[in-house]
Amino acid sequence: MAWQNLRAHGFHISTRTPTPFFYILTGAHAVHLVGGLIVLLYAGVSSLLHRPIEQRRIVVEIATWYWHFMGILWVYIFALLQFGR
Repeated sequence: MAWQNLRAHGFHISTRTPTPFFYILTGAHAVHLVGGLIVLLYAGVSSLLHRPIEQRRIVVEIATWYWHFMGILWVYIFALLQFGR
């Protein structure tokens, strides 16, 4: 819906060079967000199914590392976009 709204306001893929990068960046963000939510959902389900504590701890630790890495990566990308001109 956001891309359709942008397209309605004249933000088309073929208008400027950086525009396709915007769509790639937001698409990559969506894919990483969905992946992280799947991991968190798996961690929650594993807890509800009373899996062994070792397995639950590993799943939660992997989810934690994933989210921290993604947070640092996106801060880096935004800094690169801001200061890389």
